[in-house]
Amino acid sequence: TFGCQMNEYDSQKLAKVLEPGYTSVDTPEAADLIVINTCSVREKPEAKLFSMLGEMKQLKAHKPHLMVGVGGCVAQQEGRNIVDRSSVVDFVFGTHNISLVPALIESREKGAAPQVAVDYRDEWEELPLGFTGNERVSVFVSISRGCNKNCTYCIVPTTRGKEVSRATEEIKKEVRIAVHRGAREIVLLGQTVNSYGLDFTPRSSFVKLLQEISAIEGVERIRFTSPHPQEVRQDFIDLVCENPKICHHIHMPLQSGSDRILKAMNRNYRREKYLRIIEQMRARVPDMAVTTDIIVGFPGETEEDFNQTMEILNTVRFDNSYSFVFSPRPGTKAAEMEDPVPFERKLEQLKILQARQEVISAERLQSWQGRVVEVLLDGPSHIDKRKLQGRTSQNITLNLQTADETLVPGMLVPVLVSGAGRFTLKGDPLNAQPARAAF
Repeated sequence: TFGCQMNEYDSQKLAKVLEPGYTSVDTPEAADLIVINTCSVREKPEAKLFSMLGEMKQLKAHKPHLMVGVGGCVAQQEGRNIVDRSSVVDFVFGTHNISLVPALIESREKGAAPQVAVDYRDEWEELPLGFTGNERVSVFVSISRGCNKNCTYCIVPTTRGKEVSRATEEIKKEVRIAVHRGAREIVLLGQTVNSYGLDFTPRSSFVKLLQEISAIEGVERIRFTSPHPQEVRQDFIDLVCENPKICHHIHMPLQSGSDRILKAMNRNYRREKYLRIIEQMRARVPDMAVTTDIIVGFPGETEEDFNQTMEILNTVRFDNSYSFVFSPRPGTKAAEMEDPVPFERKLEQLKILQARQEVISAERLQSWQGRVVEVLLDGPSHIDKRKLQGRTSQNITLNLQTADETLVPGMLVPVLVSGAGRFTLKGDPLNAQPARAAF
């Protein structure tokens, strides 16, 4: 699975759709079915896909019954071109066609030509509720798909279609199933989560959905990604700052600190509004973590435009930022714009921005030392499997320094932070008993 959390959610749903006949294995060599879930947001996604398919050729030569499928955004874009270019591929399915995968496999097994299903649906695709596999402490739940924003650099409206909100009751059912199976944290997904319900008649709202999910018994924490600054209203800020179940972390894409570039991107907000949102939140919740996305080197970006982005980086002091050099996506308006800035200079600017972000991130992590934080334990530590790790409300991974058999994943425990690494914290519970037992 490549790309965003929405793709991870789609892969989990695909596993559920295939559950009657398939179970997951650890290696491609052990598989009877391999599905590549693609992403088309970053640079050269098609090249990455066909490189992987080339590696599958030898596998298929030794295992003729092996099925290979391609899904996700590249599949939606390229469709039949994929099977025309690669004899390895048995079926291709788009972002609206996960439910058709069993039928595509069956047709191919019966001797039909390679199958392709990339048709759009105006309605929400019906998929089974819940997920396969072991119980998870944190679970993704999709609330909408597609996007109506039409940012000039973005391929999402093409690959996932117009924005469609999922029925509120279906979302709540999936949350209840997740809680019943052990989840304590719900992560709501959408390209623009805070425009949820605007396509309903009568209209609903993301704030209303958050209120209803927070009322579900067993839900301890709620996260969401990603809100669009254009759609942020005062009721959203109030709820995020006041509801104890909503985590103190917001991921809100900035993309650029220059009003001129934001306009060229068709982002429909300006730097002043973005800064005002963050200022309001941190004034009420000082430990609110803020992460963001930034594009460096958008067509026509000048040194002054870049400096304005750096200015916001230093003003907001993001806990982390996901930054990339602009990558033109075929079919977008930005791909047709004149771009006189040399790529080498864009890379230099990206390195400057990322170096500064590393310093800020390290300083913000260090500021947690000596403080008590509430940690939702989610499994064994990657550093030492005998010990547990979890995440703070601010979405920072924390590794416990001692093993404690009284603690299990799903518990919320108070931890005294004793140190900080490059991306993580470390510490120990204040006592052997959890602050709140999740199970």
